[in-house]
Amino acid sequence: MRRKRMFFLIVFTLFAVMLDASVLPHTGLNMRYVPRICLVAVALIGTVLGSTQGIIYGAMAGILLDITVYQPAGLVAVVYTLCGLIAGFISYRTRAYLVTLIPPAAVMLFYTAVMSLYVYFSTGVYPADKLGYALIQMVISMFLVQLLYLPLVKILKPARIGRRRRA
Repeated sequence: MRRKRMFFLIVFTLFAVMLDASVLPHTGLNMRYVPRICLVAVALIGTVLGSTQGIIYGAMAGILLDITVYQPAGLVAVVYTLCGLIAGFISYRTRAYLVTLIPPAAVMLFYTAVMSLYVYFSTGVYPADKLGYALIQMVISMFLVQLLYLPLVKILKPARIGRRRRA
């Protein structure tokens, strides 16, 4: 089961990278509203399997995206690795019924904050006009997390999700 899980997660991450890097930019969609599918995948893996797996697959996805798409070399790898850590850390401390809301929202907010700070420090202009688009992307990303969470839990069969209730 362990090898099947690892194989599935590698394929899942590679599929998300492929969607972000080569498929979605050429579909004709307005990319302001399209969420980062790879970030959704990292948030899901970190939420379902914990921070260790989130870090591993976040680093893998971030490195692949840095190689293929993004200009600030290394920044996306670090941010995606930290997003996997955040998703796992928060999901471990969250009640089971809130685990599909709080960790992915924290990941999306962290990504938006880091990228906004990067744009501010590199250009000197704060991208306040893009925060509305980031909010729309976050809502769509949360919908994708809700949509993919139960099938991923059924496939991966994690030991536990969220903090257990106290008696």
